[in-house]
Amino acid sequence: MRLLLPLPLPVKLVARTVPSHLFSHYIGFFKLRMCWRWVLLLWLICGVLFSAGILHYMSSQAVEKRREALGSMCDERARMLQDQLNVSMNHLQALAILVSTFHHSKTPSAIDQKTFARYAERTAFERPLTSGVAYAVKVTHEEREQFERQQGWSIKKMYSSKNKNSPGPGDAASSEIREPAEEYAPVIFAQDAYKHVLSFDMLSGYEDRENILRARASGKGVLTAPFKLLNNRLGVISTYTVYKHDLPPNVREQERIQAAIGYLGGIFDIEALVDKLLHQLAGKQSILVNVYDTTNESPISMYGSNVTGDDMYHVSTLNFGDPSRKHEMHCRFMQQPPLPWLAITSSVGTLVIALLIAYIFYATVKRIAKVEDDYKEMTELKKLAEDADVAKSQFLATVSHEIRTPMNGVLGMLQMIMDTDLDTTQQDYVRTAQASGKALVSLINEVLDQAKIESGKLDLEAVPFDLRTVCDDILSLFCGKVQEKGLEGEIGFASKPNVGSTFTFTAVLARARSSATENKSSDFKDINALVVDHRLVSCQGYQVPFAETGGFKSN
Repeated sequence: MRLLLPLPLPVKLVARTVPSHLFSHYIGFFKLRMCWRWVLLLWLICGVLFSAGILHYMSSQAVEKRREALGSMCDERARMLQDQLNVSMNHLQALAILVSTFHHSKTPSAIDQKTFARYAERTAFERPLTSGVAYAVKVTHEEREQFERQQGWSIKKMYSSKNKNSPGPGDAASSEIREPAEEYAPVIFAQDAYKHVLSFDMLSGYEDRENILRARASGKGVLTAPFKLLNNRLGVISTYTVYKHDLPPNVREQERIQAAIGYLGGIFDIEALVDKLLHQLAGKQSILVNVYDTTNESPISMYGSNVTGDDMYHVSTLNFGDPSRKHEMHCRFMQQPPLPWLAITSSVGTLVIALLIAYIFYATVKRIAKVEDDYKEMTELKKLAEDADVAKSQFLATVSHEIRTPMNGVLGMLQMIMDTDLDTTQQDYVRTAQASGKALVSLINEVLDQAKIESGKLDLEAVPFDLRTVCDDILSLFCGKVQEKGLEGEIGFASKPNVGSTFTFTAVLARARSSATENKSSDFKDINALVVDHRLVSCQGYQVPFAETGGFKSN
């Protein structure tokens, strides 16, 4: 059995480190405990705002990409429509040059109505966007009579399109002889589909007159406002001027008017044009396309329905070669935009992460608070235990002192009896009583030593003593009990000198002896002898080695 005593601690270091650590710890946690709810609320608000910002940003990015895709598709359709219309208008201009070369430059003319109609039909593939072409010649008032004799018909007039109840441009459903005028533009050649306009004066119609006047003054192709064709679909007429000879680039307007000898017109079916264009493109069903003539304040719809789709729309400008007229293409998606799932999942994921962090923070604060409360409670209990231990030590010291005083009197009286005349037996009895009294005093001292051990103030003594004498005294104390139990006590001694604390060694050996004798009836029924082999090895470092053998259990 080995008795270990506590070593003294560096009191000054502990006194200097622990309070500062506890002060900073308690002050920091006190501040956290006071404001953690506000910190948590602020974190939640920031998390919600941040997730809402992510949702708004990613949604706006999705809308912007959708807008860019719509603009790209709309610009592509507008560019293709513009290019196809320009190609057809270039072919009309080439046809005008052909008429100038083979009709006006040849005497007699190499072209008649039948030749023109056949040529127009066979070259229609070069003008897929035109539904018909016609050529009107310039005739002055002086030339009218001779012109009518050569053609075999009279020049007729067209109703003005300014009259709401009258037919539109190029409509010859009703006609009459053209009244005298300074200039006429009767149709002499026309495609078979529009040969009913032959002999009609194009200058008698409001829209056609405006087109002819603008075309010969500018020298470029001009367009009419949208109107209903014979097939009840919207269309426009593109007019080109045929001149006597090639004009220089810087020619004056009056010289252009005087050099004009005829006018070539081509009818464009805008609805068929746009439908054909959309069928050529992939994804034509994804967007709605509307084409408007925006020359006037009130736009005129040239193509498209009033079906509403997505609120987002894109406007592309169309340039059909006529600077006096403006056209636009409006595009919008047919379906409503899908939900921005990426933005929703990203914002929800961010919010969930923020909530998890908030929960971790909340659980951590609660756990720290519980630990701090438990620590505070344990500190209070520790203080109460220390106070109780101090009270116990004070009680033991007081009781031990009160018991030791009369025991000293008893030992003194026994010593006085020893000084009287006693026989051998009486001296042996007195000596035994005196040894028992001293053992009791040593036990009282051990009680005091226990109090000193708990307070860390015990100092063990290391002095020479006679081991045989100590063991004889112990054997004499337990002689009666040993005989009652039917045991035999035997102690073996080493030859080495014995140095240590006499009181401590006596108490230990007495406790071992008492344990052996008291437990014989229960634990050692088959043992008739007790052997204690004690060898003192060292008394250094506050360690007292003690070996017990011989058939009894040690506590």
